Amino acid sequence: MTMLPDIFLGLSAFALAFFGLGAWAAIRHTRAKVALLPDEALAPVSILKPLKGHEELLAENLRTFFAQDYPRFEIVFATTSPDDPALEVARAVAAEHPSVPVQFVLSNEGYGLNPKVSNLEGALRAARYELVLQSDANVRAEPRYLRKIVSELVRDDAALLSSLVVGTGEDSLGAAMENLQLSAMIVPSVSFALRFFGVPCVIGKSMLFRKADLEAVGGLASVKDVLAEDYLLGRAFQRIGKKVLLSATTAENVNVQAPVERFFARHTRWLKMRAVIHPPAFVADFFANPVGLAALAVVASAVVGLELRVVVAALSLMVSKVIADAYVIRRTRGSAMRWRHLVAAPLKDLLLLAILPYAAVSRSIEWRGARLRMGWGTALRPDEGPLPVRWSRRAWQGLRTSGR
Repeated sequence: MTMLPDIFLGLSAFALAFFGLGAWAAIRHTRAKVALLPDEALAPVSILKPLKGHEELLAENLRTFFAQDYPRFEIVFATTSPDDPALEVARAVAAEHPSVPVQFVLSNEGYGLNPKVSNLEGALRAARYELVLQSDANVRAEPRYLRKIVSELVRDDAALLSSLVVGTGEDSLGAAMENLQLSAMIVPSVSFALRFFGVPCVIGKSMLFRKADLEAVGGLASVKDVLAEDYLLGRAFQRIGKKVLLSATTAENVNVQAPVERFFARHTRWLKMRAVIHPPAFVADFFANPVGLAALAVVASAVVGLELRVVVAALSLMVSKVIADAYVIRRTRGSAMRWRHLVAAPLKDLLLLAILPYAAVSRSIEWRGARLRMGWGTALRPDEGPLPVRWSRRAWQGLRTSGR
């Protein structure tokens, strides 16, 4: 027990070094130059925008796609409800840009258990062009974004491209946590996997592909009843020898006034997915949290007799991680995060550490209004309640059946 504080401090230092490698990989990747194709070499694109409720700054986000510097494209908005409030916003923005072709599609909510895929299926079916960009409603893009990613896809002869996503716009504590996690944790982790292991992780907030290539792996029907559809599609493309590309061009995920509860719910769901898709990676998340490990060192020291040197070392590691977060964010998204928001960084890391035990055992999720349970490979089924309730129900059904 007396060695435990030092063990945790050592692990924390190792995790900080690991983070440094990821930060270096992210900065190298996002600073890569993209050679742009001329207009005549750019195929027309259908931009799919699944809508669900009034996202923060929705109108501003959508306008960035209408303003793309690209010769020919259309935007297909899809929703599973004709009364979705996002439709009114999308129609108003479309009216501001009459030169851009637009479609509005009502998707079949019952297509699959994954509500996002159900919404996308209607949009994909209506898309006029072979080349498709699927982009979430809370994503914002710079004017040459579409030109850059299509150029990357074509020049690299890739079948599927996804973008690194950086979080922007924070004002609340929850939004700061969300943007820190996106920009200073997920971006370095994904870049590390690509740089050192050659693994291109697919991020579903922005994906570019051709319809024929998607159909070759079974289409959206193959992922309509799973949660991690982006990850599984990437694996499916690779299995049939198709190249998957992680773009050097970032997209922005806008989070302004998100509450802490939303951060907790989203990343609890994400960690549950990690637990069933890749258990070793889920375990590795524990050892990749410098702040959490430093905090455990202090707790372990308090149990055997609190030592000042342990507290000082732990605080030094935590401060170093905050400084590293600030640097990575400024370099990857191009704008600094205010120091009053950076104080959310250690809070975020401690919260993620607290979530891990729960995510390891729970498989119940709530997403886009649907309550579901997740099995191996993120396979979904309706949530029938806690385990004792499910056992009792099945036992009762068995008694009723045997009594007939």
